[in-house]
Amino acid sequence: MPASSWLPVLEALTRYGINRATAEDVAKNDLRNWELKEIDCTLKKVKVPYRGYCYFRAPFLRASQEGLDFRTWWPSVWASDQDSRWISPPQELMHRSVQEQAALCVNAKGKWSLKTSGYVALSHVWIEGLQRDNEHSGLLDEKFRAIFALLNDRHIKAEWVWTDVLAIPGSNPAKASPADEMLTIDIINTLPLIYSNADSVIIIDALVLQLHSSNLTDIAMALVCGQWTTRVWTFQEIKLAQRALVVTATGFYDYSEIVRHLDVLAAGQPARYRRMYLRLATLEKNDERGLSIPDIVMACGARRSGQDIDYARAFFPVLGLKWEFGMTREEGMQMIYQSQKRHAPRIACFYGAPRMKVDPIWAPSYFHGLEGMVTDSLVWDDRGIRGEWYPIRISKVLKKFPHSRRTAFNFELDCSGDTVMQCVLAPSEDPNAIIAMESAVERGQTYVISLVPSEDVLGAEWARQALIVEKTEVDEYDGFEAAVYCAAVITSRQRHGEDRTSILLRHGNTPQDHG
Repeated sequence: MPASSWLPVLEALTRYGINRATAEDVAKNDLRNWELKEIDCTLKKVKVPYRGYCYFRAPFLRASQEGLDFRTWWPSVWASDQDSRWISPPQELMHRSVQEQAALCVNAKGKWSLKTSGYVALSHVWIEGLQRDNEHSGLLDEKFRAIFALLNDRHIKAEWVWTDVLAIPGSNPAKASPADEMLTIDIINTLPLIYSNADSVIIIDALVLQLHSSNLTDIAMALVCGQWTTRVWTFQEIKLAQRALVVTATGFYDYSEIVRHLDVLAAGQPARYRRMYLRLATLEKNDERGLSIPDIVMACGARRSGQDIDYARAFFPVLGLKWEFGMTREEGMQMIYQSQKRHAPRIACFYGAPRMKVDPIWAPSYFHGLEGMVTDSLVWDDRGIRGEWYPIRISKVLKKFPHSRRTAFNFELDCSGDTVMQCVLAPSEDPNAIIAMESAVERGQTYVISLVPSEDVLGAEWARQALIVEKTEVDEYDGFEAAVYCAAVITSRQRHGEDRTSILLRHGNTPQDHG
């Protein structure tokens, strides 16, 4: 039988070296209804020389291993810079790849070519070793040769390869020249063509790469436990792919076949396989269905990036948007919301990120880390989003206190039912927004609004998401208009007797500057 709690699953995953944040997410979702012996059986098939091993990363040398001749096993670790060759394409070819809308590819002999077909593209995680060296502005020759050795060993026919670590200038924005940064942006804007024109996108995950199994369920489990599913850039790489291949220790497997396999399993045992199926199925390209903001939120809630700007920029290729030089993350998010006016209001009440500091100020400023339920009841219009809410006016802050790395408030309410409510804000909430909200309460026009009445959750297992807003001064015939300060979770369960009210949440024009 499955464990009574997700904690034993977490312990089992971390015991096998799974990243703790990934392990917690998977333990609560994909593997929540798996038996521990099944998890153990699959992870025993992942065979690595030592803990933390990555195919493309130099080994970790431990003092306890004295006496072993590492120079014989890994000579590249001991070689000087003069002994190593750094691989990098000519800048002129990078510029031509943009002008000709072609993928800048390389073969095993180090020859470069601009291709619009007849190549494969790599989808991998930089922190797992296959990354460009900024000091030498290139890829170490040993790693370059390891790419083709891996493809050849797994019998993947690929004469020409495109990889971001070679085709895009250095990844350190602090050291990049304006010319390199503009070239990087131009190449990012060609990524839809690069990935969609590739014969296949090759998924390389350090954990899956060491999996000695041909069982599709094992491969799916290893994928959700690996780092490849945790990075924002890999989302668009798979989402744009016409065909994707997953590389294991013994061969390669079609990503679509893995998803279809899970679909069959989920039909018979939804409790065990449904969440894993949905996680991987939402990553597949689907031209007929398209892509919406809720899709991104669901697929990328736990994905991360080393650069803050990429929490917006990484979604531009898959949404068909063009990034511009000098744009900030918030400007990028603004452009995403404005391009998806039908779908943007569906996540208006999601909790877990500060609200935008630019229009639309009611929207989350990140897709990462959001929690909530998608709603179809809100509509975007010229001045804001309009819908039916259940508002309650806050008359006083009774108490403010820390709550599991979050900020919590006990509010006194002006209502016909229970007059005390507890709300908890996200750990990442903007401190300035919290201060501005507290000041707004003193002005007497601050409300907690929810799409669900308190009556409906008295016996529910889930808490209500809400927004804390300030009602704005308008003519009476304009109705209830408000500006949003932050999102919250209502953790108390009382009946407050609120009435359903039509409210316009303004895109901008905050009552007080809290940015």
